[in-house]
Amino acid sequence: MTLNGTIILKGVGLHSGQDCELVISPSESPEIIMSNGIHELPLRKFKLSGTNRGSDYIFSDDSRIKTCEHVLSGLAGLGIWSGVKLTVKGGEMPALDGCAKIICDEIIAHSDKSRENNINALEISEPVIISSDDKTRFIAAFPCENLHITYTVEYKYIGAQIFDYDYSPENYFNEIASARTFAYESDINYLRSHNMALGGSLDNAVVIAESGIKAAGGLRFANEFVRHKILDLTGDLAAIGRPLKAHIIAVRAGHELHLKLAQKLRGD
Repeated sequence: MTLNGTIILKGVGLHSGQDCELVISPSESPEIIMSNGIHELPLRKFKLSGTNRGSDYIFSDDSRIKTCEHVLSGLAGLGIWSGVKLTVKGGEMPALDGCAKIICDEIIAHSDKSRENNINALEISEPVIISSDDKTRFIAAFPCENLHITYTVEYKYIGAQIFDYDYSPENYFNEIASARTFAYESDINYLRSHNMALGGSLDNAVVIAESGIKAAGGLRFANEFVRHKILDLTGDLAAIGRPLKAHIIAVRAGHELHLKLAQKLRGD
C-alpha cells in the first residue's frame, strides 16, 4: 500500500486541548518524514520521550511534536514505511478518535493498494530486554520470523488482560486499530492540573471509574485496554524507521519502555 493523495486532519490535541492540524502528503523520501513546518527529520533520527503519557518526537532545538503514537501506529500497522511526509501544526497530533481507526480509514481511502512499501525489516539475532528501575515492568524482543506481540496489563477495577497478536495489516485493522486510549476518572483532575488530558473526552477516550467503565457506545472489545497498549507499542516501534521481525513480550510496559526499546534497536 502506497499513499497517493493528501490527507488533512484537524482537531484538538489530546493533552494540550489546543487546535492542531496534521497533513499527510506523498513524498519521494524512502522513509517517513515528520515536520513541524520549520524542521523536518526521518522518524529514526528524532530524540524520543515517553514520560508524559504519550510519545514525543524531539528536534535538535528541543522543539517537539507531542502524542505521535496513534498516527504512527496507523501508518506502521498498515505497512506504510516510506513515501510519506507528516506536517504537524500546533505542536501535537490531533487526538481524532483516541485510537487509529480514523487515520487508517483515511490512509486506505488515499492509497494505491497494488503498490507495496518494499522496506527491509529489522531482524535481531539475540534478545533485547528493557526493564523499569524497580524491575516490576519490562519489555523484551526475541528473534522471530515475523512480528508477534504478547502484551500483559493489570489495572484496578479491570484486573489482568493478556493478548497475543500476530502482525499483518489485516489483523492490525481488525483487531487493534479501533481500541481507544483510556484514563482513570480519579486521575483526570491531576492530569489537567499538569496540562495533560485537556483535550480528552468520551469522544476520544474510555474512562475507568470505581462505579464502572464510561465509554461512548460501550467497550469495543472485552479486552480493549490491552489491545490499545499494542496499538501504542506499534506506534512507538515506528521510531525504528522500518518494520521489525521479533517476538515482543511486554508486561505493564508503557511508552517510556516502548521507546527505550525502539532506541536500543535502531542504535543496534
